[in-house]
Amino acid sequence: MARVLAGAHRLLETEGLGSVTFGRISRETGVSRTTLYRHWSSPSDLVSDAWARVAPPNRVAHTADLQADLVGLFLSVRDVVESATMRRSLPALLVSAQRDPVISTLHTRFVHDRRQPIVERLRAAAAEGAIAADADPELLVDLLSGPIFYRQLLRRTPTSDDDVRAVVAAVLASVS
Repeated sequence: MARVLAGAHRLLETEGLGSVTFGRISRETGVSRTTLYRHWSSPSDLVSDAWARVAPPNRVAHTADLQADLVGLFLSVRDVVESATMRRSLPALLVSAQRDPVISTLHTRFVHDRRQPIVERLRAAAAEGAIAADADPELLVDLLSGPIFYRQLLRRTPTSDDDVRAVVAAVLASVS
C-alpha cells in the first residue's frame, strides 16, 4: 500500500485534495478500486493516511535558549506550510473539514498533534521561569503560528527567516 500512499501524496502535491479519488489513484498506481476499498472506506480515509506523510509531527528542542528553540521549530513549520503540497491542499482541506467528518477528524488530530509539543515546551518554559508563569501556552502557539498561516493562506506571501525570528522575539517579549 506504500505505492497507493505515495500516489496520493503525489496527487496532493501536484493537483491538490480534489484530485484524490479512488478512480484516479487506481489509474495512477495500477491498484484496483476493490483493493483500495478493502484498505480505505473512502477517499477521505486515504487522504487522512496520506496527509500524515505531508507534515511530520513537530519536534521541539529543549535547550537553555527558548528563543532559539522556537525559531528553529517555526522555521520548520514555515517550510511545511509553504511546501507545494500544503499550498495546493491546505485550503481545500480546511473547506472539506467543514463538511466531511473524516477530514474534520483528520484536521482536528493533525492540528492537535502538531501543537501539543509546542504547548508542552512553553509550559516547561513557564515552570522554569523563562516566560511568565501565567502565560497562556495555547494563545502563545496561536501568536507564533498565526502569521505564518495568515501569510500563506490569505496573502499568499512567503515568510522570511527574519520574519520568523521577529515574530518569536515579539511573542516572547510579551511574556517576559
